[in-house]
Order: sequence, then structure tokens, then C-alpha cells
Amino acid sequence: MDLKHLPNLITLARLVLAVVTFWWLEDTLRHPPDDPHFIRACFWSFWFYLVAGFSDFLDGYLARRYGWTSALGRIADPVVDKVMTLGAMVYLAASQGLEIEGDVGRVMPAWAVVLLLAREFLVTALRGLVESRGMAFPAERIGKNKMIAQTAYLLILLGAAGQIPERLGLGFLGYLRNPWLVESLFWVVVGLTLWSGVDYAFRARRMLRGVAL
Repeated sequence: MDLKHLPNLITLARLVLAVVTFWWLEDTLRHPPDDPHFIRACFWSFWFYLVAGFSDFLDGYLARRYGWTSALGRIADPVVDKVMTLGAMVYLAASQGLEIEGDVGRVMPAWAVVLLLAREFLVTALRGLVESRGMAFPAERIGKNKMIAQTAYLLILLGAAGQIPERLGLGFLGYLRNPWLVESLFWVVVGLTLWSGVDYAFRARRMLRGVAL
């Protein structure tokens, strides 16, 4: 096997991991939060999503470190990231059990999912427009920070619901269930989503200034 294809294979594996995560998350819609089936579903969702998130870092590192980039990878990687993250967010919005006891609001209200989807559609459209004019439109640091915040938020919620701290004997991690911490991280996710969307829009405007559309 040509090693330059390894990042693309990791991206494909991440898509499979995302699908398996969704398969487990489907169980959270069928059972109440105190049901062993619900806890088990969150437990396994946490681990599959964690490995998927790590694979996102790994394929990006390999592509940059060794120059194993390709046109397929530039398209597939962000698409798989969107499927993985937005799919999990939809399940959070649909599940009544994935809540933090005493929280000051829903962990993923429907309007937040709409906002996340709108941002992704906007950036995808802008990238297509800019690249159709022969210019590169790579991901910015703010976009990567948004992805990190989203992944952390999802893992905290799934880990709490799946009793990960207790099962690993790391009870001190229970502080991650603090409703104000969860709420604060939620607004960090929303803020980074808005910020990154506006940043990409202004960058596209600068790049397309004077270019016939």
C-alpha cells in the first residue's frame, strides 16, 4: 500500500466510526436516562466518538508532516468532520436523556443545530466559490478551534451520561458535570461557530474582491 493514501484511509475509518457512534446514539432515543441500555449506549458512543476525534487529528498531522495530501482528502476530510459532528449534535437535540442534572438550559437546543448547519453550508458555499476561481481556501485556526470545542462538548456530555469517570475510577472528573461549566462550554461552541462563520465570510470577500463572479 502506498503510504500517501493513509490519511484518506483514516478519514474513511472516521466515517465508519461516526456511523457506529450514531448506531449507539439511536439507543438514547429509545430508553430513559436511568435505564442500563441508555447508559451503555452513551458509554460506547463516548469511546467511538473519542477515537473518531483522535483520527481527525492523526490524518491531518500525517498529511502535513509528510505531504500526503490529495484532492480527495481536501474534500473528504471536512465532509466527514461535518457528518460526524453535526450528526452527533442532532442526536443531542433529539434525546431527552442527554441532559446534565440541574443544567440551566437544554444541552443542545434545536436552534443551535440550525445555527451550526447554517455555518457549515455557508463555509462550504464560500469554499466552492473561491476555489472555482482557482484560489485555495484552506481551513483557518478559528475553524479548527471550533471543531475542538464541539468535540470536547460532545465528549463531556456522553462521558457524563455513560458514567465514564466512575467506570475508570476517576471520580474527580465529576466536576465536568457542573451545569455552569456545561452551559459555558455550550456558549463557547456557539460563539466560535458565529466567529468562524463571519471570519470565513470576510476572508472570502477579500479574496474575491475585483474578481468577476
